[in-house]
Amino acid sequence: MKRLLLLLCFIPFMAEATDFTIVSRSGHPAVAFSIAELKNFLDKKDDLHYTSMGKSVDWIITLKKNSSLKESAFAVNCFVRNRKQYIELSGAADKDIPCAVYTLLEKLGYTFEFNGYYLDGRINKGAIKNYSEIIVPAVKYRGIRQHINFPMDISSYSLSDAKQYIRNLARLRFNFIAFHSYPGQWYEVKRKDTTVYAGNFFYGDRHDIPDHALIKKYVHNNKTYCIPEIEPYFDNRPRRSKMSVQWLQEVMKEAKRTGMTVQFSFEPRNKSTDIQPTLDALQQIYRQYPMADAIEMITEESGGWGPRNTAEESKTILGSFFGTEILKDSILTSPIELVQSDLGYVYGQIGHVIKVIEAANQQHISLPPLKLGIYCTNKYNAPAYHLARKYLAAGKICLLPAHGSEYVARNVPKVLPDTNDRKNSIIYSWLEFDGMMYLQQNGIKGIYELLNEQHGGSFGGMNTVAFNHWRTSENSIIARYAALATIYGAEAPEAFYRSYAQRLGISDPEKFSKAMSLLQKAFSAYTSNLGFAWIGYWRNGFQFQSGKVMKDMLEQYEEARQTLLSCAAGNKNNYAQTAISFLDNRLRATNIYLQAFIKANELNAPNISNEQYNSICNDVLNMFNECMKVYAEMMPDRGCEGTLINLYLAPVKAIKVSRQKKTGVPLDEPLIPTLHFDAPAAPIYKDGH
Repeated sequence: MKRLLLLLCFIPFMAEATDFTIVSRSGHPAVAFSIAELKNFLDKKDDLHYTSMGKSVDWIITLKKNSSLKESAFAVNCFVRNRKQYIELSGAADKDIPCAVYTLLEKLGYTFEFNGYYLDGRINKGAIKNYSEIIVPAVKYRGIRQHINFPMDISSYSLSDAKQYIRNLARLRFNFIAFHSYPGQWYEVKRKDTTVYAGNFFYGDRHDIPDHALIKKYVHNNKTYCIPEIEPYFDNRPRRSKMSVQWLQEVMKEAKRTGMTVQFSFEPRNKSTDIQPTLDALQQIYRQYPMADAIEMITEESGGWGPRNTAEESKTILGSFFGTEILKDSILTSPIELVQSDLGYVYGQIGHVIKVIEAANQQHISLPPLKLGIYCTNKYNAPAYHLARKYLAAGKICLLPAHGSEYVARNVPKVLPDTNDRKNSIIYSWLEFDGMMYLQQNGIKGIYELLNEQHGGSFGGMNTVAFNHWRTSENSIIARYAALATIYGAEAPEAFYRSYAQRLGISDPEKFSKAMSLLQKAFSAYTSNLGFAWIGYWRNGFQFQSGKVMKDMLEQYEEARQTLLSCAAGNKNNYAQTAISFLDNRLRATNIYLQAFIKANELNAPNISNEQYNSICNDVLNMFNECMKVYAEMMPDRGCEGTLINLYLAPVKAIKVSRQKKTGVPLDEPLIPTLHFDAPAAPIYKDGH
């Protein structure tokens, strides 16, 4: 009798068990990936169990292509028949099916983020009852533009970590990624009897591990900070080069496996009418990255600091590519001045790339689709795009028209006044700005303004929007907003913050929303190279900033932090608590960083003695050390290690260099002379450039 009662006690639980199977006739890699993901997130979760047997199952999940859907669209269709739950997951193409999979999983209770995922309690099986949805994304191709050029981005990740990052992008339902390589970083080029090797990470600036206890404790390299698998061969240039290419090849393959469209980007840096060197480079790059769906040739970053040209030189450059008739176009000639920076060189690079694309098509060279990228952040971006558009379809042009998401939102309608161009071009925006790398940022407002202006207008959705970023965990909230906004259309930031807080279980969604809005205000108040990650920028000494602006910024950041702390208690789960704690940690580190800059301005006092100078430098260094300690309290991803060592080798070392120059105090580590393999343009963040 007791045994019978015990058995009866288990019957309700046994009855709730749900067996599911997955059906698909496609052999596409993205479908195979989707099947693996469904098993990963459903099998043995609560009472769900995968089985390959179809007759006795409770759920039948079918993956299939539906060519009647619009481009990049996907759908979930749930219905009950013969007491079985059917779940149909479809995409316009096989590569779109993963997006349907993650739509289902989010409906069942998962929340996917840049650096992981969260399940609120049990799988919510009731949520899919009679649930059907066709999603035509607001942006067909949406994702990330990885410049892979600084220590905190994925270019320092192990291969397994980099692949995990790619899978997290796919789980956010991003379906596009561009990898940009500056010269010598991610591709080899053979020229006559020389080879330009890849593997010149971080512009060729070595990030050797310093004799510093905190850095040694938290940065997991033995001698030089770089991809762990490559470090043992770092000083073997040919091998480092091959391994760099192999690393990116594998990352690209993972992106393709998840259904993403992959674009490779590089800078020809050429305004000559001799296009053969670029054609040769294109073919070599494609041999190294045959999985690329497109190759983009982008102009060098320009915004008023580049090569100078006279008016006649600029006109000659235009005429050399397009004939003298082009000089009748007033949109192109009206910006030309007697002497100016950038314009002639930008025109020349655009002309060079256009001729390369024409020649590649005429010669039937085996290449993927070629695109022209324009990275111009000042008033020349509109005539530059106009020139490109005269010769290329909008879908072949990629545009990065400003620094920071807010300025991109303002500049896009100016540069692309024609709504059809806005609909079809490839637009790059930002999750964060690299000139403020060591500060917590919030670029959501600009993303909202860009997509709100575009989505729902008379011309419909957009073709491609991809976002620059370097740090991963610091941008998890912003990335989720960007992912949802490019799928469903731009939700007002304040509403997103509240729904995000509710989904995670944060105790006070209203206070959280206010804190994030204040963070946006603090970040937008003043942006410059306050936190520029290139160590060459700091090599000759400290880069001072306006004291009053720093104080105002500090007050705003502190207000954001105090508001955040008001919802730090009573969170419903550890995931929500960790999210608040991490954001608080980064705000604490930000505030200490700003305090160090404010203190450093005292070094500019007139008639300051060497003793006073040394004393102030010691105070600043103590603040930076405290900043690094606070930052190191939470290191959820490999990029955090890169941020930590980069901060130490950039502004921290810069204070020591300034002190050595002023007072003769020797550096604790010698400043080793070095020649940068390459150097970034030093961005100026003012009025969008």
